[in-house]
Amino acid sequence: MSWSIGAWSRRQALSCVAAASSSAVAVDLPFFSPFSPPALQLPVLGPSQHHHRILSAIGQRKKMSCNQPLSTPKFDKVEFSDDVWHETTSFRLFSYNILAQAYVKSTSFPHSPSSCLKWKARSQALLTRLLSFNADILCLQELDEYEYYKQRMEKQGYQSTYVKRSGKKRDGCGIFFKSERFEILEKQIIDYNDLVPPISPQNDDAAVECSKVDINDPNVRLKRDCVAIMAAFKCFKAPGFIIIVANTHLYWDPNWADVKLAQAKYLVSRLVGFQRELIDRYQKVPIVFLVGDFNSTPGDQVYNYLVSNEKDVMVVPPFISSSLQVMLAKDSIRGVADSSLENNHSTKLRASNNRVETIFFPLCSLYGKVAGEPSFTNCTPGFTGTLDYIFFCPSCCLRPKSILSLPSIDSIETVGGLPNHFHPSDHLPIGADLVIKL
Repeated sequence: MSWSIGAWSRRQALSCVAAASSSAVAVDLPFFSPFSPPALQLPVLGPSQHHHRILSAIGQRKKMSCNQPLSTPKFDKVEFSDDVWHETTSFRLFSYNILAQAYVKSTSFPHSPSSCLKWKARSQALLTRLLSFNADILCLQELDEYEYYKQRMEKQGYQSTYVKRSGKKRDGCGIFFKSERFEILEKQIIDYNDLVPPISPQNDDAAVECSKVDINDPNVRLKRDCVAIMAAFKCFKAPGFIIIVANTHLYWDPNWADVKLAQAKYLVSRLVGFQRELIDRYQKVPIVFLVGDFNSTPGDQVYNYLVSNEKDVMVVPPFISSSLQVMLAKDSIRGVADSSLENNHSTKLRASNNRVETIFFPLCSLYGKVAGEPSFTNCTPGFTGTLDYIFFCPSCCLRPKSILSLPSIDSIETVGGLPNHFHPSDHLPIGADLVIKL
């Protein structure tokens, strides 16, 4: 439900989005063609125009039938300047924030038809939507009815792995995969609350009192109950390769960019460590994908950090187990950097004894490089912008074959905001067909 109208209205944070940059940063990859159609631009509407447009769309939506067909996935082929490649094996990777039912309230989505918000209708629509992707690997965020989807997806040939958010949160991140095509070799769970020192029993009451009054305390500020999950897959049709897929959902608040950046640094640290362990164990360099809802727009701190080649990472703090520290400190670490988080809270976060170091770990946004980032992946009257991404490490053995086409801002599928009868979530799915060269 990232930055949805409900979340924004509750937190009075609507004005913070206007300053978000929409410029994308690309990484040069020799195996990509210069295919780069112009990015879509959101229309600039005056207040009265915008209000009329939303009201008209809501009126049309109220009249729609619940049996309105869901949008059919369409793919745009990626063209290359060379014909050297011959397809050996391909797979389809998708990422989708499905909007947890726990967050679906009519007061949060007044623009949506009420029939689209009820669990019975949404669950069936979402399941139909997920199966329509025909994905080989499907990463879901805000997954709060895991057993419901697990049982039904298993009947369609999918296995899965899941991590629930910490604390009292009901949703989490899940990875579904076709068991006839892939097998999980190893997996790791990431809890971003690990950035916070454990509270001793004698200090528990004091910590509770502190949390009520001081959100700038790093021990309070960093504890957002967000998670990620990483899985290493063996592909039966490409036995010489290991594919890592990391699926995450970063914290939502645009005013807390320091927290999101700290989570991103910790995530990359763990991802690098996971990759190193697999290299040591299997003597193969895995293909790496990092996908999910990053609650960050193209060109902001988190996005620019992820697409940079050298990254300052939040290394596991000393209170975490020594084995994890060793895992992260393997020879991928090349030096210490004094990295500023460039906000009012950076000093306090650095004071929490979280070491910051530098690694070389290039990542590239799939959509950003192939066609430019979409104009939006999250669409509500309160906020419309791109928050979801498929990042990957450039490899001479991997190239995209096609990418999922997304609707325009004026499409009947999206006008007035999501969810609706075409899309059962406030986010749009993203996905691609990818080819591995043996």
